[in-house]
Amino acid sequence: MAQITGLKAGTAFHKIVNAHIYEDQLELMQNVQLTREPFASPKLVINPNIKSLEDLETWVTMDDFEVVGYEHHDAISYPFSV
Repeated sequence: MAQITGLKAGTAFHKIVNAHIYEDQLELMQNVQLTREPFASPKLVINPNIKSLEDLETWVTMDDFEVVGYEHHDAISYPFSV
């Protein structure tokens, strides 16, 4: 929206609701996940030719967006709890 309106992009916030961990997952959470160093945030590169909402509706595709610098840690195999 900032690119289309000519304004400066701000900060986006996300609230996680109902996050929980089960007893049999606690050890992995404490000893693996919470000890990891976060990676630098990735960047979202948007095609600079996108200038209007009409562009979004008529010709813009997923190829007009690129995530650069995304890194992730190895997956943690948490036990499945029911």
